[in-house]
Amino acid sequence: MSDTTVVNHRGISRRRKRSSKHQPSTNPKFPISTVTKVMGKLVGFLLLLLTLNIFRNFPVFGYGLIGIGVLYFSALFFLPRLWLLVLPFAMVSFDLATYTGRFLFNEFDLLFLVTIAFGLISGKFSLSFLKAGWPVWLIGAYCVVVLSGFSAWGVFLSPPESIGSNPYYLPEYGYKVIKGMLWALMLVPIWLNLLQQNRDKTLSWLIVGQCIAALVLGLVILWERGTLGVLLSGTAWYHIVSSLFDLSSSYRTTGIFSDMHTGGEVVDGVILLLLPTVLYGISQGASNAIRILSLVAFSSLAYCTTVGFTRATYVSFFVGIAAFILLYIVAHRRSETIGQDLPYGLLGLTALIAFVAAFFSFFYAGSFGVASFSGLALSTYLGGQLSRRNIWLAVIFWVTTGVVFLIVAVNAHFGSRWVERSGESAFILVVILLAFFLLGCFLFVRIIKQSEFNKFLLVALLIMVPAGFSIAFGGYKFNERMDNVSKDIDTRVVHWKKVIESSNADLVSKFFGNGVGTFPANYVYHFPGAVAEIGSYTVNQDGYESYLSVGPGRDLAFGQRVVIQANTSYNLTLSIRSEKKGKVAAFLCERNLIFSSNFMANCEAVSFRFNATRDGFVQLSETLNTGGVGKRSWVSRWPTILYLKNFSKSEVVDIDNVSLSINGDQLLKNSNFSRGTDHWFFYNDFAHLPWHIKNTYLQSWYNYGWIGFLLFISLVMTVVLIALKGRGGSVFYVACATGVVAVGVFGIFGSPLDSSRVSWLFYFYIFAALLGPKEEGPNRKDFIEKEFVEKKNSRNRSSYAKSKHAVSQ
Repeated sequence: MSDTTVVNHRGISRRRKRSSKHQPSTNPKFPISTVTKVMGKLVGFLLLLLTLNIFRNFPVFGYGLIGIGVLYFSALFFLPRLWLLVLPFAMVSFDLATYTGRFLFNEFDLLFLVTIAFGLISGKFSLSFLKAGWPVWLIGAYCVVVLSGFSAWGVFLSPPESIGSNPYYLPEYGYKVIKGMLWALMLVPIWLNLLQQNRDKTLSWLIVGQCIAALVLGLVILWERGTLGVLLSGTAWYHIVSSLFDLSSSYRTTGIFSDMHTGGEVVDGVILLLLPTVLYGISQGASNAIRILSLVAFSSLAYCTTVGFTRATYVSFFVGIAAFILLYIVAHRRSETIGQDLPYGLLGLTALIAFVAAFFSFFYAGSFGVASFSGLALSTYLGGQLSRRNIWLAVIFWVTTGVVFLIVAVNAHFGSRWVERSGESAFILVVILLAFFLLGCFLFVRIIKQSEFNKFLLVALLIMVPAGFSIAFGGYKFNERMDNVSKDIDTRVVHWKKVIESSNADLVSKFFGNGVGTFPANYVYHFPGAVAEIGSYTVNQDGYESYLSVGPGRDLAFGQRVVIQANTSYNLTLSIRSEKKGKVAAFLCERNLIFSSNFMANCEAVSFRFNATRDGFVQLSETLNTGGVGKRSWVSRWPTILYLKNFSKSEVVDIDNVSLSINGDQLLKNSNFSRGTDHWFFYNDFAHLPWHIKNTYLQSWYNYGWIGFLLFISLVMTVVLIALKGRGGSVFYVACATGVVAVGVFGIFGSPLDSSRVSWLFYFYIFAALLGPKEEGPNRKDFIEKEFVEKKNSRNRSSYAKSKHAVSQ
């Protein structure tokens, strides 16, 4: 075996070993035969046909979705990296479950399965580069434990279509929980194949795709909060600002994620998993355009976090940023020289003081105080630019702007009606702002060797993050949530005790868990009293007739999205059967996924009171005037839903032939429930604990036992260690670890991995980091060698110039 010296794409010399053809490999790769390739193509075709065939009977857009699938499949052959844009985009914007009623298997599955089918057919799904080392065995062991607790294997040949009961209690619910991990496992070989072909191009597609997803999520949240309608209405700027920064709303944002209909944490998990790639794009984007796009995407994610009013997400978002920075520094100090001229200690101290200054500015001087803080931060950057030409000119600029913005902050303090004004408070405000200003000035003088773009990004982040979150923490809703921290923790602890009690006590369950997706059914079985809060429903059969049976439960709403006209009277009829007298109410509301406490909903309602109807169904009819529901344009309001609630105290009510009509035109689909719950969807606004464990680690133990839990922790820790070691100098592994860490922190009080929209990206980071190549990159030794070569060449050029001068003389 001999060594050869090569120069990589950054001009840094490296020593690369050249092995003999007859040298045995110490890390044997998986053999891929021709038969295996043919089998892969066959499986891909079968998977594609099976997937597309399912959507022939889809409630809405069936053939349209088939067309989308075929078009997307064809486009992948010309743009094999297209899935890196499509899947993140679909993750935040493509959810039809509230229209179709298909909660377990839907259009989101279509895109993933088509992508996997393309990988198998095109040969992009290749295991030839995998080395049979410990990462493969670790992932394999974890997958074996996870799959060992899965029972609904028939779902892979016949995916669940229309159902007739609560999907959380079905064995197929395990498929909804597990499929994210399986998708990630199947996507990573395609990812690594593309990465091997062109690393920079593949990473750029990944960054752009997730940045687009972050921006689209921001637009969805703006629509959900009603701000998008204000922006497009052409109203005065102060109305736009008021709507944009309205932090007194009691509504908890959900995006359009159907999994949020029972209080899940999907939107939080998506934000935290998009964050690391966006940070990666800011620091490592291949072009300034990508870095600017990443900065704008970061602003979108920060805004979504701010208006989400979720305490755990605030903490996890901060931890994610800190984790990325720390892992980035450690990885670079181990392997690279990039950023060695950055004064990390000074940078960290300045960032810390920036948060303190922003918080004090808002709490002591309001919005004008935050504006003063932002002005000081911008002045440090501009003064740093001037210092390159004339240091005294920069000092004069700093003194002038510093005095002006400090005066503005003090005047804002004494002029505010919302703070306790005092000379002592004003003095503290000035001291903290001045400390931040001096540190910032010193920082931008020290980093003079950094590119102008890097300095611009730094000042933008120093302004956006502290200022944005200081305003969020000062909002009414956040302070209301903080007042309930102790109460909410007590509620979670009680819930976690019940989760443990609902677990099976046998030895197999302790070691290998209860099985994926079994928690909701086990919980209700052990604590049947929970049904009184969450409600229940099933679609039953009486001969050839189907009907909906709705149990009592104040929080259950069973409804369908409709298109109606405002201020119009509609005829609402339904058939009811009950053994006792009771009450069913019908609501026509503008709603998204959930309502919150203290939230004023735009609704119209009618009630149906009835006596016992032992002889059969009785048809009831009422006139429902829509009033102001549906009056505004779709961009300014939520979709309109007709939903039913059973207000009978302890009685199951059978409902059939629901009709909402005008002039004989029926607006409802599947009104007799002959196709199960197609077109219908159920909502729980408050009583959601029976659906979610609310702790990712407890969830791992519950589903996969002690062995699965230890393997899960091992996967997480391994990704972090890979990032700390700075494998090949690749910051991508830092991004992977950041996503895992952020979700890990959030997972202390949430279980976002219930949703495949979150879990696929979470496991994608894990599997991509563990199976990824040890990419070549510049390290310190390379830098020393390069520096030595450059100095030697410089001396040679100097000697040559001197000798040439001597000859000329």
